[in-house]
Amino acid sequence: MCARMTTAMSLCATNGDRRRWRVALLCLGLFLFACGRADDPQVALEAGVHELQSALEEKDIRRVLSLLSEDFAAPMPGEGRDWARKTMLRMFARYRNIRIVVLSSESRIDDKTPDRAVSVVKVALTGAEGLIPDSARQFQVRMGWIRTDDKWKLIRLEWE
Repeated sequence: MCARMTTAMSLCATNGDRRRWRVALLCLGLFLFACGRADDPQVALEAGVHELQSALEEKDIRRVLSLLSEDFAAPMPGEGRDWARKTMLRMFARYRNIRIVVLSSESRIDDKTPDRAVSVVKVALTGAEGLIPDSARQFQVRMGWIRTDDKWKLIRLEWE
């Protein structure tokens, strides 16, 4: 379908009159809708990864916690969501400016259990008390996701 939409867009765009350009814009809208639907589980998963990054950079603890599953498993056994909240409070108090630079990202939905997914993200994390970063480290983060009610929630987090 995306190939047909691309062909239709190129045909519409060849003629220069206004009506044809309007049709071309409509074709572009349909193309974007058909090729990147919001209800696509893979698109929703990748949006969840970006939402988590954004919430962390904005130091929005509530938003981060809203992305965690009720069964979130932290690196410290038995602490889960409470561990995440405490860790964010410590980090945000220490660093006024936190920046997460994504070096690479791969997310895939499990073929056998389509309500489970894994994201592996390589990031550079910089922290600063002022404007100039005073610390930087690279991590490989592995995130386990679970899909409930068409939303992906973080259920597990590990890093190296």
